[in-house]
Amino acid sequence: SLPPLTAAADKESTYDIEVLVIENRMPDLVGDEILLKDAAKLRLQTAEGAPPPNPPAVGSYFQPGVVKQLAKDKNYRVLAYAHWSQTLDSSSSKSVKPVRIVSAEKAYPPELDGAVRFSMSRFLHLDINFLFRPVGEQAASGAIYRISEQRRVKSQETHYFDHPKFGVLVRIMPVEGDDKTEKRQ
Repeated sequence: SLPPLTAAADKESTYDIEVLVIENRMPDLVGDEILLKDAAKLRLQTAEGAPPPNPPAVGSYFQPGVVKQLAKDKNYRVLAYAHWSQTLDSSSSKSVKPVRIVSAEKAYPPELDGAVRFSMSRFLHLDINFLFRPVGEQAASGAIYRISEQRRVKSQETHYFDHPKFGVLVRIMPVEGDDKTEKRQ
């Protein structure tokens, strides 16, 4: 008889997750996708009570190269960067809480507010939910933009979630020495 196929998925695996959120400042973009003009009516309920991520690790992928390149380019602005390690197993994927990511400024409501939930069942899954409230000239319109998406992902790849006004880059890497992780990409 063959061993059950789910036996390998029940083991724990550890991943490093990096999230980089950028504003797209290219003036020729079309498709403004305004979500709501009344900010008081819009809240990100998935982000409430979600803990913030850990400080960036030394061996991170986006830091410092990608972030520095984007900071030099006038067409983009880095809104937030977060990095954390997370241990997963398929039996507890339902209880995985999202990690809250906000812009560095102390404004309320924050310019960027959102949550990332990384989980595993048979495959790796990523749920993102971000609100972007532009500041400066664009803030006068009261526009709020949203990216909310669920996606099956693979580790060791960069995943991009796109919106005409901002984007989210996510990199998921198995922790070295965790040989179980490499089998489940």
